[in-house]
Amino acid sequence: MNRALIDWDFESHGIWLINLPRESPTPPREVNRRDQLSPWSELLTAPLMDRLHRWNEWGCLLGGPASDGQGDDRAWEALYREGEDLAQVTQIELGDHWQVLWAANGAWHFVRYP
Repeated sequence: MNRALIDWDFESHGIWLINLPRESPTPPREVNRRDQLSPWSELLTAPLMDRLHRWNEWGCLLGGPASDGQGDDRAWEALYREGEDLAQVTQIELGDHWQVLWAANGAWHFVRYP
């Protein structure tokens, strides 16, 4: 089973592939931003990818260098709620051969497949 994580980070797209411990990691190589995006572009719709990018940028604003990292608790809660919704939509688009998680409050949470 494949796993995807919805989580924000600087210079990312808001979605990550999770390798299971028994899988050997691929050797690092030089990749550009387009190469990182294309596997998801083939699996997810453009509107969802756009939402993930905007959400990731929002997380970067909340946690960026111009902030103290804490920010407004309501803003973080809203970000986490949107992350949960994005994870649910991602799960639907990827289907039951994927396990989708989202990050909130320092923990990973699983989406229940409909």
